[in-house]
Amino acid sequence: MDGFLKAEIKEELTVAPSMALHGLGLSQFEESEMDFEEYMTEEELQLGTESSSLDLDAGDEEEKETPLTARSLPTRDVPPSKYSFKLKHNESGNILTVHHTVKNKGQQLRIQIAASCFNELSNKLVVIDKRGNIFVFDFVSKRYWRLRFCLAKATVIRPSPLHRSDYLVGDKMGQIYTIDVDNCTVSSRSEVGNAALEEISWGNNLKNPRTSNVLILYGHEAVLVNLRSLKVSHQLEFDDQRYILKFAGFLPNSDQFFTCFSNDTLHVWSSHTLNTLRMAQPIKARNRKLRLMPAVDILPEIALRGSDESDLEDDLAFDCQEYDISDGCLLSYCFTPDGNKMGLSTLDNYLLILSTASFDLTKMFHLKDFVLSQMAFLPQPKERIVFGITGKSQAIMLDLANTDHKLIVQRSTAVSLCLSHDGKLLSITSRCGEVNVWSTCRLFNALQAQTRCLSQMKSVFKLPKTLPACAVSGCINQELRHLLKPDRLRAMLKEYGCYPEKYRFLIWTSLLDLPCNGSQFQELIKLGAPLMVRNQARKLKIHNDAQRRAVIKVWSCLAQWCKVLAHADFMPHLIYPFVKQLPKNGLVSFEVLASLILNHFQLWFEFHPLAPANYLAMCENLLQRYDEPLCKFYKSLEILPKDFAWPLLNTAFAEVLEEQQWLALWDNIVTEPSWFPVFLVVAYNLIERELIIRLPDKRSVLMFFHEQNPLDLTKLLSKARRLMCKCEPALHPQRFMKSFIPIPKGVYPKFLKYPSEWIEQQQEQAVSLIKHNQEIDARIRHLELEEVQIMERLENGLKQEEHARRVKEMEQLYQDTIHREQERISCQSKMLLTYQMEVRRRKSEVITKLQESEQRRKVLEMEKDIDRLMHTIERERRRHNQQMQLAEDEIRNQEMELLAQRYYSETEGAPLAQKYYDNIQKLCRQRDQLQENLQQMTQDKLRKPSSSSVQFKPQLLDIESSILDIQREFQEIITTDRYC
Repeated sequence: MDGFLKAEIKEELTVAPSMALHGLGLSQFEESEMDFEEYMTEEELQLGTESSSLDLDAGDEEEKETPLTARSLPTRDVPPSKYSFKLKHNESGNILTVHHTVKNKGQQLRIQIAASCFNELSNKLVVIDKRGNIFVFDFVSKRYWRLRFCLAKATVIRPSPLHRSDYLVGDKMGQIYTIDVDNCTVSSRSEVGNAALEEISWGNNLKNPRTSNVLILYGHEAVLVNLRSLKVSHQLEFDDQRYILKFAGFLPNSDQFFTCFSNDTLHVWSSHTLNTLRMAQPIKARNRKLRLMPAVDILPEIALRGSDESDLEDDLAFDCQEYDISDGCLLSYCFTPDGNKMGLSTLDNYLLILSTASFDLTKMFHLKDFVLSQMAFLPQPKERIVFGITGKSQAIMLDLANTDHKLIVQRSTAVSLCLSHDGKLLSITSRCGEVNVWSTCRLFNALQAQTRCLSQMKSVFKLPKTLPACAVSGCINQELRHLLKPDRLRAMLKEYGCYPEKYRFLIWTSLLDLPCNGSQFQELIKLGAPLMVRNQARKLKIHNDAQRRAVIKVWSCLAQWCKVLAHADFMPHLIYPFVKQLPKNGLVSFEVLASLILNHFQLWFEFHPLAPANYLAMCENLLQRYDEPLCKFYKSLEILPKDFAWPLLNTAFAEVLEEQQWLALWDNIVTEPSWFPVFLVVAYNLIERELIIRLPDKRSVLMFFHEQNPLDLTKLLSKARRLMCKCEPALHPQRFMKSFIPIPKGVYPKFLKYPSEWIEQQQEQAVSLIKHNQEIDARIRHLELEEVQIMERLENGLKQEEHARRVKEMEQLYQDTIHREQERISCQSKMLLTYQMEVRRRKSEVITKLQESEQRRKVLEMEKDIDRLMHTIERERRRHNQQMQLAEDEIRNQEMELLAQRYYSETEGAPLAQKYYDNIQKLCRQRDQLQENLQQMTQDKLRKPSSSSVQFKPQLLDIESSILDIQREFQEIITTDRYC
């Protein structure tokens, strides 16, 4: 298969630098230095200078992209090939047209575009066709490329808010993809539903990975999907038996989303708790505002067609079969770029503007001859310019500040539109399979130029509105009247049965000798619609607004010409068939009807408001003369002439004949004498006799004269002419009706064959009744306003009561919370005290242990001191022993000496041993006691090494006192020894 992409690119013209709506910078739209026609090797890209098209040959052997599957994900190994393009001049503002056409067996087949969107920077356009080919157009570098993979059955694409090069793509199978157009990769993929994805929107809380959700609508269901993992986080479930979800989306600059159901209610939800925050009913608010709107206020109306194009309204009629009326009136929505306002289009031709803060109705517009199936607001001027797609696939530009200013951007085949984030570019997807990119700056300039042109034309032509040109050329000159002689016209009518379609009303004008009194007709128009006509016009059930206005216009002129016609209820039914054939020429319609009233209908208003008894009596007499059994049948069912003749006459036979038959019938009526309708009524009853007499009851007979039945018009006309020719002079209507008298030139003669006194009474009663109705309406309006005020006060009271209740609940909640916190704090305080006691206990234990450790250290030190003291004592003892031994030796020596002296002095005194014996014994006893005390202290220390500090204190004192005693005694010993 060979495929080629054709992209039609047109240069945007330079505009004023001060214009804030410029599409792209001039640097982005400068002519490329490259030759616009060059041939690429890889995919044989061809850019034609004259045709401004791109031909992309993608044969089977060179096809690079493949449908995306689970086992064939694209990689970054092969970069995409990029190709340049050139922009061309175009005054319409269409800077780019993209369509994809493939060659299959020598034939060209255009692939429709499935979706398109701009990136967040508004400098790239991404296009996906229905075969899954993805093309990226970069307006800055003037290059485009095709991604090397396909996403078949794509339905929607949106730029990802996380990364500039990422896009979210949804398909018909309920799958969503994240693609990177710069690197030609698919980042992630997930299945979120089982139907085609229709809408993707997100809020402002995207930094938190857990709460970065997007709302996806598919079918009549919606889900919240995590933007990073593409996993369904919440499934929004609703009662499908009560209402159906129509559309849903996040509110701008908020983490709340809204839903719209088939009962036209809007619900705002929290994306965190999934609870309903508030609810609105725009349709009920609109109806209330319309009902309470003062009569002096005028609702802004927007019409695509002017009043002179009303005959083409069928081309603009909205086809309700494309939408299900049972799903409610709300059709589409959009937000202003700042997110402060929300626009809603309705199926019954309204555009509503709501505040997103309170969802109150702030503005509304009546769309006269179209509806908006899709729309978008332009950022600047703020809340003023709206782009939309109509029900007839037209792309339009509306100025809400000046409803008379509008611009048709694309006249047909528009399916959807996408506005860039900065509002400078607009893409319109067409049903024919292409995408047109427009510069909103050029479109706005075109709208401004059109506005200036219209204002200048109005300022130049400050003249009274002239009468529209007559479709039959106004006054027919004498030469033309000579050509259209009645004899010639009768011969033509006899030959063909009707007049030529193109010249029918010209012939009628000639036969009725209409004067075309334009100035007099203009004066009647200036008088306006009488009060009775205005009141009865509200009850008219004519679908076509142009025809309805034309009927009211002609009826008003007839009522100003003849007062009785304003009180005739059948006049709209009589006027409508003529106005329908001449919707733009009220003058001819008026003069035709005025001429018929003066001549053919001259006896219709003799007994108004009763039926014309004399006129109907002529019909009854003729029917009695030619078909007496039928008259007896009517009398048996109590059917009067006002039942079988008057319904035919007061509708001008329009109810029982189809359009072409009606035109042919009136070709004959205006040609024949003014009493010819009497014979037509009789002939109709005679021809339909066999059908009438077989009807079962009176109701069926009465309905028969209000329904269309198969009828041979030629036979009817022939029968009427034969009756008119054979009619006896005594019964002939000619006796009671004047011959045809045309309307004179320059004046409309008064028609006075009606009860004028009754009309005056009716007018007085009507005026009083209207005043009474106005008082009642004013009272009702006052009561409604009071009701609204009471409801507002009640609502405010309920709001205050609800607010007080909620405040009380919040206070109770806070009190409970405070109580719980106090209990928690008290519990924690108790726990803290327990912990403090435990800490103090442990601290005392630690201190005790530290003290014990210190005491043990001191004991050890004291033990060391005692050991050192013991060693010292031991040394001293040894020294003392040595000294004792020395002393003993000395003593022995002394004893020896004493013995010697004794021996020598036995004769002189007693010996020394006896003299010092008691002191030596005492010293020995003290030494033995000291050794015993030291041994006992050593043994006590070994038996109680870890006693408490309380027990150690007296022992230490005893030890110290013992040591002092020992030292004292030891000193005494030493002293004693020395003295000894």
